[in-house]
Amino acid sequence: MGTNQNLDYDLPRQVVSPSKPREDTGTYWGYKVRYASNISSVFSDCPYKGGYDHLIGTSEHGIVVKSSQLNLPAFRHLLIAFGGLLGLEKSVEEDNKLKGKNVRDIFNMYLNTCPHQGSRTIRTEEALLISLQYFQEPITRAMQGPANSLKHAQAHVLKFMSAKMSMPIF
Repeated sequence: MGTNQNLDYDLPRQVVSPSKPREDTGTYWGYKVRYASNISSVFSDCPYKGGYDHLIGTSEHGIVVKSSQLNLPAFRHLLIAFGGLLGLEKSVEEDNKLKGKNVRDIFNMYLNTCPHQGSRTIRTEEALLISLQYFQEPITRAMQGPANSLKHAQAHVLKFMSAKMSMPIF
């Protein structure tokens, strides 16, 4: 908002799409939520033309890479997926369209963003915060790198609540 927070002055106002601030100025303006009945529909029903360019799955079974050493390709729509209590593995296993597939084959990267967690599982809300910090530097590098001339690149976070429940996609 800047330093002048007085909204009483007379300026023309206009209702705009929630995506307009991001598209015009790169300003974060919140997230959108959509539901997917299974993990394969996350990809097949992607609202973006051409789908997601890069898919990252997170799991305690993923590979460990230091954030400073993680190099992401240029992307327009990056999807970061988090499993529920039983993990992304169970979501893939229970999806009829993905039967027999290895979860590592579905994602471009399958990472453990919370190594040495000190417990069998951590809550998704903890993993989200830890992982968003983990990805901050690599995403910034990918978006600012010479290979990425995409002005409106976006990162999307997906949380699989349960293999049997609808899945919110932020």
